[in-house]
Amino acid sequence: MLKEYKNKILFIVCFAFFVVPISSFAQQDTLAVKDSSFINDSITLDYYDMTIEQLQQLKAVGVSSELEQLINSLIGVASIKPLSGRESPSIISLITEEEIQKSGARDLIDVLSLVPGFDFGVDVEGVVGLGMRGNWAHEGKILLLLDGQEMNENLFGTTQFGNHFAVEQIKKIEIIRGPGSAIYGGYAEYGVINIITKNGADINGISVSGTYGQMKDDFGRQNVNISVGKKFGDFQINASAFLGQGNRSDQNFTDFYDSTYNMGGGNAQLNPTNINIGMSYKGLTVRYILDNYFTTTGDGYDVIKAPSQQEFNSSFAEIKYSFKLGEKFTITPRINYKQQTPWKTLADSITPEYYKIVDRYTGNLNLSYTPNRKINIIFGGEVYSDLAKDMVDSSFFTGQKKSVNYLNQAYFAQSVIKLRLINIILGARYDNHSSYGHAFVPRLGLTKKIDNVHFKLLYSDAFRAPTIENINLKDSTDIKPENTRVAELEVGYEIRRNSILTINFFDISTKNAIVYYYDDSTATDAYHNIGQTGSRGVEVEYKFKDKWGFINLNYAFYSVAGKEKIADYEVPENKSVLLAFPSHKINLSAGFNITKHFSVNPSVCFRGERYGYTSVDTLGNGVIEKFSPMVLANIFLRYENLFVKGLDLGIGVYDLLDQRVKYIQPYNSYHAPLPGPSREFIVKLSYSFKAKKKIE
Repeated sequence: MLKEYKNKILFIVCFAFFVVPISSFAQQDTLAVKDSSFINDSITLDYYDMTIEQLQQLKAVGVSSELEQLINSLIGVASIKPLSGRESPSIISLITEEEIQKSGARDLIDVLSLVPGFDFGVDVEGVVGLGMRGNWAHEGKILLLLDGQEMNENLFGTTQFGNHFAVEQIKKIEIIRGPGSAIYGGYAEYGVINIITKNGADINGISVSGTYGQMKDDFGRQNVNISVGKKFGDFQINASAFLGQGNRSDQNFTDFYDSTYNMGGGNAQLNPTNINIGMSYKGLTVRYILDNYFTTTGDGYDVIKAPSQQEFNSSFAEIKYSFKLGEKFTITPRINYKQQTPWKTLADSITPEYYKIVDRYTGNLNLSYTPNRKINIIFGGEVYSDLAKDMVDSSFFTGQKKSVNYLNQAYFAQSVIKLRLINIILGARYDNHSSYGHAFVPRLGLTKKIDNVHFKLLYSDAFRAPTIENINLKDSTDIKPENTRVAELEVGYEIRRNSILTINFFDISTKNAIVYYYDDSTATDAYHNIGQTGSRGVEVEYKFKDKWGFINLNYAFYSVAGKEKIADYEVPENKSVLLAFPSHKINLSAGFNITKHFSVNPSVCFRGERYGYTSVDTLGNGVIEKFSPMVLANIFLRYENLFVKGLDLGIGVYDLLDQRVKYIQPYNSYHAPLPGPSREFIVKLSYSFKAKKKIE
């Protein structure tokens, strides 16, 4: 079996690299055109922060390569004040519009699966969520931001993946592969995903795209995206709409007790509706997002049921204004409103009706002080109020209440000190919640780029805030934040101007973990703080980019050997791994420009062996199964400016080898693995009409 997978890996890798000399030869007769996605205000070098010597060196070497522009681009997700990605005080991944488009990614699962440390597992009722560095991170441990809006739902803290968000709208994704609580609070314990969509200037007209996917026995997705935008001097506006229908799988799902239902035929629908409107004028920005996500599922908690619809509906609004007080001070007040009705479900033979509405009102004030080009100090405060209402007549919150209200206050500070030999980033955040009390998380980062080498030495505390339902369903032991400490070391070397190698080591320790369990005595769901968990490991990443294309190759490894473990997450027969997630993972993604307009874009993901509960024995105890290593291979062909300028066509195959991935539950709660799609053929067609830019 292992030899068979080795042969598959060798075949795919050889195929990918065989195209390199062909594309290089083709480029000899074409002009190299740099992708404009790399040249914009948000990802250029901060010349004003450079020394005279650095500016002279820049002049001496001439115009930087596309890869240099990318790896030295300014990243704001990790430090509030944008810093170079190689000097930001976090382990960073930056995914560009070009990489997403050329990969033919169907949704965020495809995009994030190629990021070191990320993987996916199943929760309940057909919902798929994220794991991070071997740890289950679905409930409130990874923050997902869409244009600054916190997409995690506030009842459980989860985010739902699978034909949900429009990848066609994305300009870039900034990712913290590690703690972010010192900046973002209690949903950023293990990581942050910051999605930035195209603004009015990027769209500059109208863009329309459609995607169709066909699995073996059913369609995979049929989506439409429309975006319009324009910049008029200091004012710009954009609006996007994403509507679609999708299916999680066309395979059979078998529960713990050998009952089966087919997920095709509309029994596992994933239907998104997303509207995103943004406006900006000088320092003022306004944003509104409507995100309605309808799913159909026949898998309940441990047994199948008649397929039924589930709704995750959200509305977001933000107004923010940034203005300067002189040359050194900048004040940024921000107001957010967020309303959600997640997990809305009608009653059936297995599950009761669930319908709760939660509103969050947030006010944030941020003050930035820059006395000189080597020092920046940021401090501020945030307050939010949560109001949740139970809309089911027969259902109540604890204490027979139909509604609950909580208040949270937070204060944060950060300083960035740039010295000749090292950059020092110090920060901390203090939260005080009206129900569960306080949390304090400091952070320290030592970073520096010296010629071709950069290094990061990072330490940070982080916390997961108990959500509304964690508080509502707490047992007699009460509930409080879980605490995490993370130490990280990264070293990177720019081998040439078009290639870079980075390696990072991490150690994660989580105490007082918030763990779900089913209370047999009361026949109810419950949460409590129990035990310790965590992981340690290494991630290696190589990036190469030239005029003929790019290659991204990474390897991720985690182990829990020697770490304390929580019984619901551990694998009794293998003490070095946790449920659902492989300890070894290799990703390869590439884009080869065969001609000026035509590219071939393969990607390969190798996952090592995994473990998951699949059934029960005669005594009713869960039985663990070991899943063999697998290779997920994809190929996408893209032709730009087909017949007319702005018309692009893409055709591809996902899961080329028809491995049929299964999403495993990362905790022991009697949910069998959820089948993903079979081999899927993808067609993408898009047209962008660009308005003429006014020459000023």
